[in-house]
Amino acid sequence: MNTTYYMSMNMKVAIPIWDGRISPLMDTACSLLIADIDEGQVVSKETVGIPRMDIPNQVSFFTDHHIDILICGAISHQLERMLAASGIKPYPWVRGQVDEVIAAYCNGVLQNGNFFLPGCGRRRGRERGQRCGRRMGFGARRQFKEE
Repeated sequence: MNTTYYMSMNMKVAIPIWDGRISPLMDTACSLLIADIDEGQVVSKETVGIPRMDIPNQVSFFTDHHIDILICGAISHQLERMLAASGIKPYPWVRGQVDEVIAAYCNGVLQNGNFFLPGCGRRRGRERGQRCGRRMGFGARRQFKEE
């Protein structure tokens, strides 16, 4: 991914927060930090409450705030897909202190592996169709060792 392209324009980056860190689950987060980033520098930050609502209204909440990028922890597949379809680029499965994550994003090193949630053994995330936290379920192949 070419992060230089993203850093060359003014954009709004949203991060669900809890106690100074990225909230572990986007779908149940109560607070959202919105950072205006221009030329790789944070211009302003504001914190807003996230009202409890269904997924389509959550997507509307993000688009009403003109969010371009969402950096978050775990997120439901449905919410992630609907955000992406509305033009918001999600960066899921991220953890860490909010200020460190914002600095890593601005410097283009957010995807280097230091900020992945535990158990998320990925290098490039979902860009290759991988899912973190995958469990056995519908469509999962179970392999058994022959005895």
